[in-house]
Amino acid sequence: MLFSTSIPEDRPHRRRIGLGFRAVAVAATATAVTGVIALIGSISQPAVMLTAVEVAPGVSVTPAPAWTVGTQGPGWVVLHNGFSTAAMEIRAKPASGTDPVAVLQGDINNLGVTVTGLTNVKNVTAPATKPLQSAKFQQEASIDYGADGSSQSGTIPVIGSFIELLNTSTHQSAFIIFEQNGDATTQVDNSGGLMIDSML
Repeated sequence: MLFSTSIPEDRPHRRRIGLGFRAVAVAATATAVTGVIALIGSISQPAVMLTAVEVAPGVSVTPAPAWTVGTQGPGWVVLHNGFSTAAMEIRAKPASGTDPVAVLQGDINNLGVTVTGLTNVKNVTAPATKPLQSAKFQQEASIDYGADGSSQSGTIPVIGSFIELLNTSTHQSAFIIFEQNGDATTQVDNSGGLMIDSML
């Protein structure tokens, strides 16, 4: 999990990767279907070829540069950044309806079945939704939160976003838990956005 012991006072309002906060958008291309895409960070950085990780049939995620698979099981995966300051858990599953906010809220209410181990969760934003131009998912809903996360040294404060990607025709959804501790840089927000966009 995450290994910080505190949230620095000089960064109390870090940007989240929720709907209004994604800084990077990656268009889904035919290369995503093959499981490999090129991500170009800036002019000074060469393109990095990364391989997609299958979460469930038809649902995959491409880890951002310096992110790796921590643990994985049937229908879920947990990714960590190289500094252990941020994590993303993704769960692919059938949805109980076509309202993305209702599906998201149901998943938040059942956090006990996730690997992330968040406790004392407090929503800090109202649910936000938007339609998606994607063959895999047509709706997205998100809520930013604050919570207690687990680390090797005990419980630490974390912030993040709960995101639901929903296919309203097939009723397949992907529930995403993004979390970061106080030592994370704003780059983790960009990386989270890249990984979510790789799923579309």
